[in-house]
Amino acid sequence: MFKPAEDENFIKQKAAFEAYYESVLLPKLQENDKIRRRYFLMFVILLLLALIFYPLVICAILVLPDDNTVDIGAILCASGFVILTLRGPIYFYKKKAKNTIMADFAGFFGTFSYHNEQHLPDDLLRNSDLFGKFNIHKGDDYFCGSYKDVAVTISEELLQKKIVYTEFDEKFGNAASSSRSRKKNIFKGICILLTMNKNFKGRTVVLKDRGIFNMFKHISGLERVKLEDMYFEDLFEVYSSDQIEARYLLTTAFMERMLKLSELYGGKSIQFSFNNNQLLLAIPTNQDMFEACSFFRSNVNKKKIFRVFEQFYTVFSVVDILKLNQKTGL
Repeated sequence: MFKPAEDENFIKQKAAFEAYYESVLLPKLQENDKIRRRYFLMFVILLLLALIFYPLVICAILVLPDDNTVDIGAILCASGFVILTLRGPIYFYKKKAKNTIMADFAGFFGTFSYHNEQHLPDDLLRNSDLFGKFNIHKGDDYFCGSYKDVAVTISEELLQKKIVYTEFDEKFGNAASSSRSRKKNIFKGICILLTMNKNFKGRTVVLKDRGIFNMFKHISGLERVKLEDMYFEDLFEVYSSDQIEARYLLTTAFMERMLKLSELYGGKSIQFSFNNNQLLLAIPTNQDMFEACSFFRSNVNKKKIFRVFEQFYTVFSVVDILKLNQKTGL
């Protein structure tokens, strides 16, 4: 995610957030920090136990009858058990802390509920035609509510495709095979689902321009739309089930705002789709978003909190830039 421009509105919002932080967030962060210290003590005790008993378990495994397969499998099981045990306090603390603070954090901007490890419906993402085929879908932070009278859902999404392949090994003239798998990342980032102040029945998809590879792109039921804005055409490829409706949605003013939004989010990275009177934006990022709660450091960390504020501000800038809260005709 990208740092917002520190214009007059940002400075004003940041000052208001500082007061909100002191009155609303700080007391809850201080309470979370007390809970964090209890979980951290649990982590230290488990770590000390692991340092004592793990080497003993490994030594016991190694003195068993010589069977390399058994040794390796047992060592891996013991190692996995230790890792999962140590991750337990971290996972449960972060989940508890986020459920305590994140709805109030987003509450500075509007009325929002928060859900941990939730994601948008599979069908909604598949019908958007913004992503390739995926069979693994994970969510992290999920916010649902209203910002300036616009219904908004913000979701951290990870889409992956599990690929299974077969390896062949020839020994003594006999062919043996084993199945292996790997995960390919399809999308990792933020999805923003917004209500539109225009009614439409069709489906319009706006993808980043892929140069000469555009000729190989085909979306079932949609056709290529040519627009008059050449700069927009250089950055995006538009497909729609209704040419007239696509131009009704992608007015000159809307395209100018989307170009401004695209610059804010790093040029060609942003893609979006109109469907069922909703606008879905997909913004890839490798940054772990909305991490206001730390396990190994104090939660009362103003620098960290204001970094998360900047992330929220950038996300809600989508509504402001596109003026979805105004009946402007877009």
